[in-house]
Amino acid sequence: MQTEPHRKTKYTAFSKRLTSAAVIFTIIVGVSLAYSETAHAGLFSSMINWFNPDQASANITNSNGADSQTAGEKSESMSANVLVAAANLDPNPYSLADIAPVNGDVLVPDIATTNSASSSDSVNTQVSTYVVQSDDTLSNIALMFDISMDTIKQANHLSGNTIKPGQSLVILPVSGVLYTVVANDSLAKISKKYGINADDIMTYNGMTAASSTLAIGQQLIIPHGKPSASETSSFLSSQSQKFKVPSFEPLLDAVWNWPSYPGYFVCPVPGARLSQGLHGHNAVDLAIAKGTPIRAAASGIVTISKNNGYYGRSSNGGYGNFVMISHPNGAETLYAHMLKTAVSVGEHVSQGEVIGYIGMTGMTTGPHTHFEIRNAQNPFVDPALCQ
Repeated sequence: MQTEPHRKTKYTAFSKRLTSAAVIFTIIVGVSLAYSETAHAGLFSSMINWFNPDQASANITNSNGADSQTAGEKSESMSANVLVAAANLDPNPYSLADIAPVNGDVLVPDIATTNSASSSDSVNTQVSTYVVQSDDTLSNIALMFDISMDTIKQANHLSGNTIKPGQSLVILPVSGVLYTVVANDSLAKISKKYGINADDIMTYNGMTAASSTLAIGQQLIIPHGKPSASETSSFLSSQSQKFKVPSFEPLLDAVWNWPSYPGYFVCPVPGARLSQGLHGHNAVDLAIAKGTPIRAAASGIVTISKNNGYYGRSSNGGYGNFVMISHPNGAETLYAHMLKTAVSVGEHVSQGEVIGYIGMTGMTTGPHTHFEIRNAQNPFVDPALCQ
């Protein structure tokens, strides 16, 4: 009868120890889950060591070996090359030698290893090459590199706006002209021809006073270069003599380098009088009575249709109400000073379709249309073609 309480007390004490051990084990497991894989191994190794020192030693050795291998694999994975899109606001800060194609894309070198100047006011003077992608247009490439479309066309001898995927384009670092040195050229002559300071030409071409000697065939970047006054005057004079019509400067584009498309364009205002020869952006003025229909010179898509122009130089840039059409051959036509337009942006028009009416809106002194053809020669400098 005396052994019953003794056994009960003994079992109660054992139960308390077991419960305490279970609580401690639960706490250890919970804490271990909050640590990394390495921490898990350390905690479990400590527990194993508590119960079986020999087995724990073997387990720890195996665990450390596995952890070492895992760390090595991670290190190898992290050291692999990773292509990351460059956060670069300047589309052309690298030389061609620094640019390497990778599976059709371009791997841009680490900015820290390039020779580009770190100063925000440094001048970018590098000529680069751009490979045309499937969804590119000449206008968005020009916007991407912050240069004019004419700069890209002149540097690549493009006659129109048509480009093809895979085509390589020379990209100048600034809007201007890529000039090829000819016999008897000098910096002074080139500077005078384009009205550009010789120091600016030297800067953009990495030249110094000691290296300013030019070689025949050498190519120079002429920053912000425009067609020379002498070339413009000579061309306008030849047109005036050929067609016996008045020509007026300024002519803002080197239109003599643009392609000719005989028969592609029809007169937008049949029966109109040529009141002004080539001027502005390859434009002629065609005068006729107010309200006369203006027709599309060729089929295409309407890209601009402005109906809010009234009078004066500030009215839509002096154009007043006007329409612009983009054509399949890469040219664009513009019809200004309309009384009102008759088409909408995005609309496809056929050659000869009415797109507006003769008016006097914008900067004008009489009823006519200022008719431009961009990126192609304007045949209507010949007055006979509208009669």
